[in-house]
Amino acid sequence: GTHTVKLVQVTGAGVDRVDEPTLKRLGIPVCNVPGGSTTAVGDYAVTTASVLLRRFAWADAEIRAGNYVKFRARMINDNLPGLDGLTVGVVGLGTIGLAVAQAFHKRGCVILYFDPAPRDPGAVAALGAGSVALDELLRASDVVTLHVPLLPATKGLIGAPQLALMKPDAVLIQVARGGIVDEAA
Repeated sequence: GTHTVKLVQVTGAGVDRVDEPTLKRLGIPVCNVPGGSTTAVGDYAVTTASVLLRRFAWADAEIRAGNYVKFRARMINDNLPGLDGLTVGVVGLGTIGLAVAQAFHKRGCVILYFDPAPRDPGAVAALGAGSVALDELLRASDVVTLHVPLLPATKGLIGAPQLALMKPDAVLIQVARGGIVDEAA
């Protein structure tokens, strides 16, 4: 039959919501809009890391519940870190991953990354970012942030074995598609 569909345009970066192989077979191009929210995602990742590391949401709930004195003492005792000097592991260094790495770098973080082919090697070098295997990134990082597409190779990329490698007080920021992290783990 004849096709009336000439193009499938996805409004974000991820094309996993459409049946790309079938569309390709039918000769229908699939386009995305990379980079539309790049700065916002960098801000989101940095803010989320700060909220989690400094326990802001938890502290807010405890204070509202009337537990200010006890919770404040616990937070002082735990000596919670700011971002400066922490190691941030960026998994996937495409357009968004790079922007996130730059945002953390501006806040004094050391950047490690796992990506066999980063999009902009010059920008990566400017950050002094270190390329490491995923297991090493997970072991060394205080913050791990995910920026990979959902593909057969990335489905379940972070599961129980990977979480077990992370520092007990490290935080994982899932900014990519669902399915990359095994949520039950």
